[in-house]
Amino acid sequence: MTRSALPFAALALAVFLVSCALPGKPPETPADALVRVAPSEYPGLTDNGPPASLAASVMQSLKYLAKLPPERKFTYGKETYTASELSSSLVDLYYFLLKDPSPEDLADYVRDNFDVYMSAGFDGYGTAMFTGYYTPELEARAAPDARFRYPLYRKPDDLVTAELALFSEKLAGSTIRGRVADSKLVPYYTRAEIDGLGVLTGRGLEVAWCDDPVDVFFLQVQGSGVLDFPDGARKHANFDSQNGRDYRSIGKLLVDEGKAELSEMSMDWLYGYLHEHPGEAARVLSHNESYVFFKLEDMGPYGSTGVPVTPERTIATDRKLFPEGALCFIITEAPDFDGEKGPVGWSRYSRFVMNQDTGGAIKGAGRADIYFGDDALAKRRAGYMRKFGAMYFLAGKR
Repeated sequence: MTRSALPFAALALAVFLVSCALPGKPPETPADALVRVAPSEYPGLTDNGPPASLAASVMQSLKYLAKLPPERKFTYGKETYTASELSSSLVDLYYFLLKDPSPEDLADYVRDNFDVYMSAGFDGYGTAMFTGYYTPELEARAAPDARFRYPLYRKPDDLVTAELALFSEKLAGSTIRGRVADSKLVPYYTRAEIDGLGVLTGRGLEVAWCDDPVDVFFLQVQGSGVLDFPDGARKHANFDSQNGRDYRSIGKLLVDEGKAELSEMSMDWLYGYLHEHPGEAARVLSHNESYVFFKLEDMGPYGSTGVPVTPERTIATDRKLFPEGALCFIITEAPDFDGEKGPVGWSRYSRFVMNQDTGGAIKGAGRADIYFGDDALAKRRAGYMRKFGAMYFLAGKR
């Protein structure tokens, strides 16, 4: 049996055992997104990461939950848990992790103390697609010059956010962004209008300037990054807002146009292609109308829950379907590297993570993005990460 086949034997069994309870169609509501798993059908729950990093991420979720009303409800399939209940179970888990348990002891502890819910996945049968993200690092300037002429913008004053639950309970959890024109709420400017037509130029919205539009694009895709200034200052460019336009994959565009095979698509490939074909860059980048605005801060990066993300312990999911701040368990594969070339193989990747972030491309019950960190290896792993697997959400037993 090959190295890459090992994880999927266990994964296939876990999916088979609960598939009869899954809806068999893509879920549309939080109640449909998760299905409770009987204790006899729990996955292996074997974590292949260090307990210390999980403890650090659990603490960040506890900080998030502490800011909420204790009675705040979180949906796990057909059941709900309060913020107080989730906090109580995570506190106990945190102190258990401080004992540096073995993978077997951690699995036993979770099995004895938590209920497990499986994601219905994008197909309604538990299949999830895992990708990765990282924290890029860019050179920047506080003012433009001949080289550094591509701006990062803060949130524009005319960007309006509307919580649709205020208008209808049926739209709870939905948000739209736009601007007011002629007394009407209309969609906000696209990437082409912002970068190509310069509709935000001269409004004093620039927070920094970079020297490569492709780097700026990928910074926006990642949602945050680190900026290095000539005086030695380092600032975190943290997510401030987004223009409300849907995320559209430029990789898929180039595959559809016959410029690449899906099997070779990666962040490294895209980066190389855009620099080798500068005449196409503006058109290709504009295909993704989504545009991210940043604020410069001393600390970061932060997830959508407002707490720092933890390498290989934070995931991003669709916040409309899944409980934020929750303990999760994922089973998939991650790339292995040896040198500067592409992956030399793929290894089983099963571990507990915290649901602390979201993203414009992370939609539906079958998508999750793993945060890999801020170094060169994290960038490469995130760039190649694209594997199927299964995702579970856990809540303390009552």
